[in-house]
Amino acid sequence: MSDPVTLTVGAIAALAFTKFLESSAGEAAKKLTPAVLDKIESLRQKIWTKLRGIPAVDELNTAAEKSGQVNEAQVKLLTPHLEAAMKADDSFAQDIRQRASEINQDVNIGEILGENVQNIYGGSAVQINDPKAPVFTGDISGGTININITN
Repeated sequence: MSDPVTLTVGAIAALAFTKFLESSAGEAAKKLTPAVLDKIESLRQKIWTKLRGIPAVDELNTAAEKSGQVNEAQVKLLTPHLEAAMKADDSFAQDIRQRASEINQDVNIGEILGENVQNIYGGSAVQINDPKAPVFTGDISGGTININITN
């Protein structure tokens, strides 16, 4: 099993606003599952609840909710406030890190699973994991399973 990934406070802040970013991260968020988007929204709400009343944070949250878009500079303004809150409140920090880690894991699993492609044509299956790797093809005909390897 791999070691858990430690996310920086800046990465957590960006993750919380991923679906609102005007960058490639925002475009990538369009490919996320509803379950992951719900977790991201929960993380954003948890952060906003803790930091509500700080002008930069309120402005970022308002922009996200009203226009549906924020930029990276706005998210960077959140980072020092989030870092200070996490240093001041260990249980908040632990909760935020746990949520962010789960989201990161869900996103990475989705990316790994997305690399495997299997096409079935008339009973013949082809799965491609790495375009440079040997290709295994197979078919079932009359109770016989045929597996072919192509380099």
